[in-house]
Amino acid sequence: MTNIDKLALHVTKYGEKGILIHTIPKTSNWLVCQKINANEWVITLLNPMGNVTYNLGTITTEQHLNLWQELTRLEIEERVSQIKMAKELKKGIN
Repeated sequence: MTNIDKLALHVTKYGEKGILIHTIPKTSNWLVCQKINANEWVITLLNPMGNVTYNLGTITTEQHLNLWQELTRLEIEERVSQIKMAKELKKGIN
């Protein structure tokens, strides 16, 4: 059973409340963050199509927010660089 299947079973059984999934730019990996109490999250690294998971430990809600902002920033930078590259290639064709 792959990690995505395990995650789907968990969500089916317990619901999606308290779980956030972050993609990691330039990889096929996900960070699965599950809220375990009011100010604490457990973080797991996994490849959705793989079978191995890595427990990365716990963080506070503030640390989780900072992590989310950094991953969002990285994703935006990646998309902007792809757009810039496409524009440069288009200039070379025209």
